[in-house]
Amino acid sequence: LDWGKATRSDQLFSGDQVRTGEKALAILKFMDNSIVRVREHSELTINRDLESGKVMKNIDLNNGGFGFSFKKQKDEQFRLTSPTSVASIRGTKGTFSRGNQEDTLVITEGLVNFRNTVSNKDVDVGAGSIGFSNQDGTITSRLATQKELDEANNTAGGGSSNELRLELRDPKGNKKELKLRYR
Repeated sequence: LDWGKATRSDQLFSGDQVRTGEKALAILKFMDNSIVRVREHSELTINRDLESGKVMKNIDLNNGGFGFSFKKQKDEQFRLTSPTSVASIRGTKGTFSRGNQEDTLVITEGLVNFRNTVSNKDVDVGAGSIGFSNQDGTITSRLATQKELDEANNTAGGGSSNELRLELRDPKGNKKELKLRYR
């Protein structure tokens, strides 16, 4: 496959692939304002299908990981897949990553059905939880640690939010405070 360099505002179409290298990040924004933040050393494919009258947006993860913030839509759904797992999502936030032996799904908002394609077993992973889908067919979930949730929120939300406060004076000497929020 011959890879090209992406630039800001490039459009993706069904079947397009995204790959990030060292110290690289890609942000994918969908028409419904859902966001996918692709971490370094990751590779995924975007597909769009129609199933039972609903638009299914598939993100097939080959390796690496990404954060996501999906808006709940009436007739649309996101499906995150890997060779081992499928996560069906309708409006939620978290991260999905693929390791050597397992896929990991951390959910910070919402509820996701997480299925292992080897055993066809599934678990529901809710807000504050983490799911593990292994190549041997096992699938489990547990409450996530605060560190795991903080990392997932940072990845899904694009980093921690900071605030800068400036005290200003107008020509009459009146004080005003300017607050700037940034990531």
